Formats: sequence, structure tokens, C-alpha cells
Amino acid sequence: MSGIGVIKEENCSGCLRCALACSFFNSLEREFNLSQSKIKIERKNGQNSFKVSLQEDCTGCDICQDYCHYGVLG
Repeated sequence: MSGIGVIKEENCSGCLRCALACSFFNSLEREFNLSQSKIKIERKNGQNSFKVSLQEDCTGCDICQDYCHYGVLG
């Protein structure tokens, strides 16, 4: 379970830095692989707004929060 209490989707730029960091630091292979990320970023209705969600198997390491420069995760 994550220590992230608030997700401010309105701040998300869709850059995927959080998801890439998650996939890298939480895989044994230490590879960037978005399919292995525990945080998912999805574009809403073709607009420049994004849905941010944590998967049930998120470990709560908060790496994603460390790499988000837009204050989405907190």
C-alpha cells in the first residue's frame, strides 16, 4: 500500500517520469518498462488531462513521488 495520500491529477503533464522511475527501481532487471510500473498514467478523452492511478500491488516505496516534478503525488 502506498504512502501517497493525495493525487492531484490536474497537475499531471503526462511526462511519465513517475511511471518510468517506478518500473526501473522496482524491477530486478533495473530496466525502464512501463508495463512493470505500479503507477499508471492515462490520457483522458484525447485531451491534455490525465488519469493517475496506483495499482493494487503498489509497494508504497514512493519512488514515483520523488520523480514527479509537478506535485501530482503527495
